[in-house]
Amino acid sequence: MDNPQTALSKRAREYLVSIQTRGWRCSLDEIRKAMDALGKPNIKLKSIHVAGTNGKGSVAAICASILKAAGLKFGLFVSPHLIDLRERITINGQEIPEDRLSELTLETKKTLEEESKPRIELTYFEFLAAIGFSYFVEQGVSSVIAETGLGGRFDATNVLQSDVAVITQIGLDHVEQLGPTISSIASEKAGIIKKGSDVVSSAGHSDAFRVVRERAYNLNCSIMELGKDFEFKNVSADIHGTKFDYQGTRILRRVRTNLLGSHQAENAATAIAACDVFARKEGFEITDEHILTGLQNVNWPGRLEIVSRNPLMILDCGHNPSAARRTLESLDELRIKPGTVVFSASRDKDFQSVASLVFPKADRLVLTRYNSPRALEPEKLAELPEARNKQIVITKKVSEAIEKARAITRRNETILVIGSIFLIGDALSWLRYGKEADFTLAGFRPLETPKS
Repeated sequence: MDNPQTALSKRAREYLVSIQTRGWRCSLDEIRKAMDALGKPNIKLKSIHVAGTNGKGSVAAICASILKAAGLKFGLFVSPHLIDLRERITINGQEIPEDRLSELTLETKKTLEEESKPRIELTYFEFLAAIGFSYFVEQGVSSVIAETGLGGRFDATNVLQSDVAVITQIGLDHVEQLGPTISSIASEKAGIIKKGSDVVSSAGHSDAFRVVRERAYNLNCSIMELGKDFEFKNVSADIHGTKFDYQGTRILRRVRTNLLGSHQAENAATAIAACDVFARKEGFEITDEHILTGLQNVNWPGRLEIVSRNPLMILDCGHNPSAARRTLESLDELRIKPGTVVFSASRDKDFQSVASLVFPKADRLVLTRYNSPRALEPEKLAELPEARNKQIVITKKVSEAIEKARAITRRNETILVIGSIFLIGDALSWLRYGKEADFTLAGFRPLETPKS
């Protein structure tokens, strides 16, 4: 089988590992200096820029699929990756080649840290953004879809022009870094909106909509809001995908996406609006057929993804309460009850709230840890009140958890693997390659609180 981890050169890998200790920065000063030193690739790229708590990755992936169907050459920058670092930097679905990633890593390091005076030291995420944007321009890409990593205002991707700024559903996550309220988090996410942006908002909560709307109005930006300027309705979902009607930038009846769950109708509607706004702004055409084809061919692993049928096994990256709630609601709509839940969580996440939603749905729990110091010990999960009176299996490896779940689950039941993005990466690596995931380059870093 193929190696599930990027075969970077030794020097490139050692450098990328070394800079992961640099904390998240509450400033765009260094990444802006880096862009200048690298020839300003950020201003050479037209962008659909996506921020939000939940759905931003799905919206970015759907936009990418639509633009691919429309024949546009575009870059996609997302995070985190599930298995391979190269997942973060793609052109029309093709990952950056391993040798070019190694070369760009060392070339960029030399430019920023050896040739620039004073030297420019980027965080891990900033460095990957710098490489990604440089690679896109080098390859003749004029348009990019970029998903923010954390927040928006101080996110490294915010050096882009944000021609279309998309704000997806806002929920409570990363509260230590982004603030304790929906409004404070929305304010950080809305920081990607700039003068000249066109805004598409499906922010969800009324407070979030208000914050995004005020930011757009203050900068004289046009704004399209879900529920006012575009909408989805007549949603139906089964294990083959999701159907809905769309009305807004165009009218589409009974369109289908291969992504599971009724919440994907919202993400798809947001992506359609964003692509239409972008196409109108940049002067190219997206037809109904482009949209229909794009929606049916979205590639976004680990989001209510069915990986086996007997028994039915579903993987989902829901790692915060609002995401987990949406996942469970979608399963209810699909009339799927998880007989067995495989669960792992990060120590710095609100695992108690996620567990309180997920554990009661299952008859039995397989509690495990993914392959990183950031993972919570499964014994801690077993102590949670919602784990009482459940059949519990504890393992120290995700691979063992998957096999244990298969062994104790009847063929007519369902296994749900949920709780952490990195759990899903580990599970996919085992299922695809028979190997544990290597999270050496996952980008775990200490975080600071954004300054006003």
